[in-house]
Amino acid sequence: MIKVNTLNASVMECTRFRIAENATEKDLLQAISDFENQFLAHLEGIAFHCLAKNDKGEYANILLAQNTAVLTTIEKDITSNPGALSFLKLIDKKSVIIHYLNIEKEPLLIPENFSCVELGTFALKKGTLQELLAVSDSIEKNYLSHFPNTQLHFIGTLPDDIYAEVTFGTTLQSTQQICAGYLSDPNCTPLMEMIDETRMALDFWSVLA
Repeated sequence: MIKVNTLNASVMECTRFRIAENATEKDLLQAISDFENQFLAHLEGIAFHCLAKNDKGEYANILLAQNTAVLTTIEKDITSNPGALSFLKLIDKKSVIIHYLNIEKEPLLIPENFSCVELGTFALKKGTLQELLAVSDSIEKNYLSHFPNTQLHFIGTLPDDIYAEVTFGTTLQSTQQICAGYLSDPNCTPLMEMIDETRMALDFWSVLA
């Protein structure tokens, strides 16, 4: 894991994938270590990187950076770095789904203690980005602030009018319970009324390394 608590992140990448046939999680963990030590550690502007896993057996490469130029550099150089290649060879290319999002929170600093990341993507059936951010701020102040588990929360924007809600939590179980509470807490009702349920996806990722 890479975690630089002093860097303000403005963009996030979440690449989900399954491992290639005959590869093991042990292989993947070693490859992630090489990827970080031989490649990412030599780049400036990375605030956070980890490997995570969900309950469907999928993995995610999660990275937060200072700006889009960092992500562009990674994309340009990744196939020429031996440490990065050892990681890429373990990925089932057909399973890859990549989300690049702009973080709509300033400043955003990486919290000290967390073990999971919740990532929900959705479209709006009504409302604007500014209205969404106002609702998100209200949820933080009037709902999420009551739970010590919540270490970080923000809205992200993706292409094609898709949005993301991201939460870093102390434990997976508590993070899932707090998320389920959105359905019954009146402070969260405005958000649920804005979301197009037919274009919504939600995942919980446990940090592995």
